[in-house]
Amino acid sequence: MAFQVMDVARYIINYCTEQGKPVSNLKLQKMLYYLWIDYYQNTNEYLFDEDICAWPFGPVVPNVYYEYCSYAGTPIAKKYDDLNNIFNNDITIEINNLINKYIDCTPNQLVNKSHESGLPWDIIYNQNKGYKEIIPFDLIVELEC
Repeated sequence: MAFQVMDVARYIINYCTEQGKPVSNLKLQKMLYYLWIDYYQNTNEYLFDEDICAWPFGPVVPNVYYEYCSYAGTPIAKKYDDLNNIFNNDITIEINNLINKYIDCTPNQLVNKSHESGLPWDIIYNQNKGYKEIIPFDLIVELEC
């Protein structure tokens, strides 16, 4: 079962803030991408269905980007109180573990990881269609999972 990407993004923002490691929009975008990959590897299901696009600094979910673009490179200073029932307990534990995998990475580390040659972002952004084009989920699954 796929979740709404905004719910996942809000959950990441809350979790990281609660851990004392708030995220910028750039880091949030990369965490969404890598959580999507890891969640698929663990469950064979999409974490969310919204498009992931190839932008200059790596994979981006546009509607999440635009929601938080006013924060620029600063931490997203938001707290959401309505996220208690997004995931069941088992999925909450899994998502927390996935977030913990990336919480200490810098945004630049995640950008560089997403820019590796031959991976989905590189194929779409540099070798194929270019800026703001959708990175197909089947390509992500094939090359990242």
